[in-house]
Amino acid sequence: MKHICLTALALFTLLTLGACSKDEDKEVAAQSGAGNELLTYVPADTPYVLANLEPVPEEVIDTFLARLQPVLDTMQSQLTTARQTLEANPVDSDDPGARFAHALLLEFDGKLSRSGLESMGFDLRSRRVVYGMGAFPVIRLGLSDAQTLRDTIIRVMDNAQITAPEQEFQGVSFWRLSDESDAGVSAGLYVSIIGEHLAISLFPTMAEAELLPAFLGLQLPAASDAQARLKNLNKTHGYTGYGSGILDVRRLADQFMSPDTVAGRAMAGSGEFDPATLSQVCVSEIHGIIDNTPLMTMGVQELSENAIAVQYRLETPKTLASQLLGLVSKVPMADAMSDRILEFAFGMRFGPVRDFLREKAASIVDAPYQCEHLLDLNDSAVQALEQLNQPMPPFLNNFQGVRVSLSEIEMNPDSIPENARGFMAVHVEQPQMFVGMAQMFLPDLSEQAIAPGEPPVRLPESLIPVPGLVAFAAMSDNAIGLSLGEGEENGLTAWLDRKAGTEGMFLSASYDMAAYLDYSESMGRHYQGMHESGDDNYALHAGVAEELREAATRAMKQMADRSYSSMRFTPEGLVIENRTTFK
Repeated sequence: MKHICLTALALFTLLTLGACSKDEDKEVAAQSGAGNELLTYVPADTPYVLANLEPVPEEVIDTFLARLQPVLDTMQSQLTTARQTLEANPVDSDDPGARFAHALLLEFDGKLSRSGLESMGFDLRSRRVVYGMGAFPVIRLGLSDAQTLRDTIIRVMDNAQITAPEQEFQGVSFWRLSDESDAGVSAGLYVSIIGEHLAISLFPTMAEAELLPAFLGLQLPAASDAQARLKNLNKTHGYTGYGSGILDVRRLADQFMSPDTVAGRAMAGSGEFDPATLSQVCVSEIHGIIDNTPLMTMGVQELSENAIAVQYRLETPKTLASQLLGLVSKVPMADAMSDRILEFAFGMRFGPVRDFLREKAASIVDAPYQCEHLLDLNDSAVQALEQLNQPMPPFLNNFQGVRVSLSEIEMNPDSIPENARGFMAVHVEQPQMFVGMAQMFLPDLSEQAIAPGEPPVRLPESLIPVPGLVAFAAMSDNAIGLSLGEGEENGLTAWLDRKAGTEGMFLSASYDMAAYLDYSESMGRHYQGMHESGDDNYALHAGVAEELREAATRAMKQMADRSYSSMRFTPEGLVIENRTTFK
C-alpha cells in the first residue's frame, strides 16, 4: 500500500506537468474572436467555471520573474545540495517515492527560470480553464509544446524506473491513477494531452464510461455558454480578461442532493450518505438557505507590472441586501493611497446588528426546520435568541465603528505595544455620554475638558499603559479619538472629521507589506519558540524550509509596496476587493 501511494503521489506531481497522447488531432478549433478556446469544453450547466480570456502580458511575467529571482536562486541552491546528497547516498530501489524525487531533481536542476521551464514544455502565457463536470473538477491548460512535455515526462519516469500503463479510450490516450485496493468507491486521477492542451480531472472510477467521453473531448457539450457568460461578467464589472469565474452554489449543491448525479451515486456507493433518502422537505429547506447567497463571482480588475487587483462578489436577494446595507454606519474608511504602516476602519451599528440577528433567530424558532439534517440549526437559533434578548451595555448598543491609523508601531516579543505613533478612534452615537461616564470612574480624567470642537487634550501618564508614550484625546460629534506620539495631536481633529467612506463599506484596511512581513516574521519566531518540537523529522523539515522561507520573505519585502482590502454591501450583495501594489 505504501508503494502504491508513493507512486500515485509521484505520478500526480509529474502528470500535473503534462501527459502523453497518441492522437494530437483532437483539439477543438478556437471560437471566432478573442477568448479562450478551451471554454468550448465547458457545459452550460456546469456549477462553476474559472478561466482567462487573455494571456498575461509578456512584460508582467518577466517583471515578476525578475523580482522572484532571489527565491529561484535559493531554490536552485537547495536543488543542487539535495541532488548531491542523493547522489552520495544510493537511492532505495524499493522506494518509488525516493526514485521519483531523485529523477525530478535531475530534471529541474538548472531550469528554474522562464527559459528553463519553457524548455520542458510549459507555457506561462497559456489559456487556462477550471470547471465542473458535474461536481468534479476539470483543469485544462494550454501547452507550448506537447511533444516536449511528453518527452520530459518519459525521461523523468525512465530515470525513476516507474512504469505506469497508458490507457486508451476510442483512440485517445489517457492516464488513470487510482488505488483499486481501497474499499468502497475508488477515485481516479485522469490525465491526458488532447492536441496542445493538458487535461486533468478527478472523479470516481465507477463513472469512467460516463465521464471519459466529455473529459477526453470526444463528446462536446450540446450547449456551451461559458465564454459568453465570462465576457458579460467582465464587461458588467469592469474585469480584465486575465481571469474571472462564476460559482452557482445552488447548482453545485444539487449535484450532491440528487441520487441521479454521479456525485450522488458515488456518495450512496461509499455508504456514508444516500441522497435518495433526502426528503423533499430537506431539499426545499436547504435550497432556502442557499438562496441567501446563490451566486458567487470573481474577476481580476487589474494586472500590471505594478499592481494586482481582484474583486469577489456574493449575490443576495434584494430584500436581504437592503437589510444588510442598513446595518452599516457612516464611518470614514481607510485611505487606499495612505503612506502609513497601517490604516484600518470598521463601521457597523451594533444595535441594529443585534436586532437583525434576533429577527433571523426568531424566524427559525417560530418556524423551525423540519429536515432532520438541519435540527442543529433549530437548537442554535434557540440559544442565540436567548443571548440576543439579554440587555446590551450602552456602549455596545451605541457602537458605530473603530478606526486606526499608525505611522509607527513597536511590539515586544509578547505582542504588547512598546511605542506607537498615529491615531485611534471609537465611533459611537453619543460620545459625550461615554466620556462623562469614564470621568466618573477615572479621577485623573475628570478634570480634562474633552468636548466636541475643543482642541485635543493631553492625557495624564497614569492613564497610558505604555510608559513614556504621549497621548492626546479629542472628540467629534460621533467619535472619541486618541493621538499617540509627540506632535501627532496636530492632525487628530482633521482625522476625526474625515468624510464617511463609500456607501455600504463597513471594513477597509491599508498596510505596508514590508512592515507587515516584519511583524509576521517576529510573531512567527515567537510562536515557533513556544512550540519547539523534539521530533527529529520536524526539526529537519523546519531546517530545510527555513532558507527558502527567508529568501521568499526578503524578495517579497523588496518587491511589495502596499495592500488595500475592503468589504461593502451593495443592493446586489457583498463585494470584497483587494489591491496589492509593487515597487
